[in-house]
Amino acid sequence: MTAFEKYFVNNPAHTRAVVARAQQLLGRVNHQAGWRYLDVGCGVGAAAREIAGASNLDVTGVDLDPKQIEAANAGPARPNLHFRVMDATRLDFLDGQFDIVATSMATHHIPDWERALAEMVRVLRTGGYLIYSDHLFSPWVARIIRLFRVMGFPSVAALESIAAKAGLVKVHYSDRSGRVDFIWLKNG
Repeated sequence: MTAFEKYFVNNPAHTRAVVARAQQLLGRVNHQAGWRYLDVGCGVGAAAREIAGASNLDVTGVDLDPKQIEAANAGPARPNLHFRVMDATRLDFLDGQFDIVATSMATHHIPDWERALAEMVRVLRTGGYLIYSDHLFSPWVARIIRLFRVMGFPSVAALESIAAKAGLVKVHYSDRSGRVDFIWLKNG
């Protein structure tokens, strides 16, 4: 991510909005104490930190940028909160290790978003939930941006196709003001 992007991503107002959205989407999932929650593209860890503090979930946040993880680790330590530098397209976790995998406003920063999504599905256990939230652009804008391979902009059709092939069942969908939210249940 460029310094310009980080300026906007790490802006307190943006961070508060991401945290609120992550909490709202998690509230749609009937989760249990002790479940493992993975935040892919966690940035400075604000959403992961809030979720760890407000729940009995074991929360792990990963981000490719060591500076973002350094900032995430600068906050108060919690026994149920962990941060690691990691590439979303090569998650260093066992298959089915997490009960909930969430990504918020991250996949548009990943040129190979399809591989990142496949990795999220791989580390999600059967019966677990994939929570996805990101910007959505018109197909022609997404095609132009993809030509430069600096960012990834999936379409709803592409997301739904990949989800169906992965055995994910849609339990929630919303599309508002250029942002799409999905919650999928992994069936098998």
